[in-house]
Amino acid sequence: MEISERSLRRMVREVDDLHREGMKIIAEDIAALHTGAAAQLRDPSRRQFLRNAGLGGLAVAVGGAAISVGEWVSPAAASMTGDIATAKFAESVELAVVAAYGIALQSGKLTTPAVITAVTTFKGHHMEHAQAFGAFAGDTAIAQPNPMVLQQVVDTVREAANQTAVLQAAFTAENAAAATYLVALGTLTSTAALSATASIMPVEAQHCALLGYVLGMDPDTDTDYVPPFQAPDDAIIQSKYPIAPNS
Repeated sequence: MEISERSLRRMVREVDDLHREGMKIIAEDIAALHTGAAAQLRDPSRRQFLRNAGLGGLAVAVGGAAISVGEWVSPAAASMTGDIATAKFAESVELAVVAAYGIALQSGKLTTPAVITAVTTFKGHHMEHAQAFGAFAGDTAIAQPNPMVLQQVVDTVREAANQTAVLQAAFTAENAAAATYLVALGTLTSTAALSATASIMPVEAQHCALLGYVLGMDPDTDTDYVPPFQAPDDAIIQSKYPIAPNS
């Protein structure tokens, strides 16, 4: 599947615009959850992402994206040990992906200007996601990449022969992150953590969709690209990828 530089830049810009817009309204989602109202968190599927993209344009409605949730986390929510542990783990995973994208950008293997823009933008999104989870973890946040995830994703990027291989590695990492947050949604208890995670997950699913589009994956035939459902088996499990020992 061929995609023009102009179309790719427009898709990336629109994903980023929606990400930013979501950052402005997540406070409303959290407030609605705390008051018992039905928050309208819109969680687009990859297929909807592609359907809305049309001829390169993108019009996915995202109800929220990662922001510094510390402003809205109540003391009661922040005291939930399990949610804080999950936030610390998620922060470490996000920082590992940030590092991998940084190495990809420095490697010289990315040769298409619009692809470089996309990777730079996604790296920024992941940094903001890490900051959001770090804000929730508060003083216990470690602000360090998960060592095992870091080694795995960085090694894959370094071993990639060319731009296509780097993007395939990025697609795999983004898919694992989205699956990780799907699993987290089944374990989190505080509304703030649930809202932030439910907002971050679709943004990273969008990353997957755009990367798959650039890689030429076919949504009608490639189940890795648009699976019937996000497989929890793809998730990064904390018991297998512990964060720093001193955390």
